[in-house]
Amino acid sequence: MLYIPPDVFKKLIPYLLLLATCVFIFGETLKKWMQSGVQAEQDKPPQMIYLVIAQLSIAIYGGFFGAGAGILMLAALTLFGFKEMNTMNALKSFLGTCFNGIAVLLFVFAGLVAWPQAVLMSIGGSLGGYVLARFARKLPPHIIRWFVSIVAVGMTTYFFLKA
Repeated sequence: MLYIPPDVFKKLIPYLLLLATCVFIFGETLKKWMQSGVQAEQDKPPQMIYLVIAQLSIAIYGGFFGAGAGILMLAALTLFGFKEMNTMNALKSFLGTCFNGIAVLLFVFAGLVAWPQAVLMSIGGSLGGYVLARFARKLPPHIIRWFVSIVAVGMTTYFFLKA
């Protein structure tokens, strides 16, 4: 991914965010609609391989240009039947740490890391994630879902206006 022009991804970002935002907000309705024609149990989760493929695709995108990767991950988890917001946030944080860690290694080996800024961002991101996770666990899940939805709509709007 280090050799693909960033402009290719910059042009796709608003559309990826719009898709992710819609899937996150309407994920439960979309899941029921997708399952409506299937004679299986309504709560039977889709095959895990599809979730793994979706998250791997998001990880590749997120490792290259992280904008909206968290919303994409939450959208995929919603689509695949996850309902508990705190569980989804924990998985999102873990998966984000994994793909960002791999991306960091690739950028380190390529010699493309601005170390002072990277250290500062790492400290700030870690502290922010820890503090916000503790705060989010005390809030009702529907409040967190509304907040994430508002942020997702705001980010999507911003990237469409910026494009």
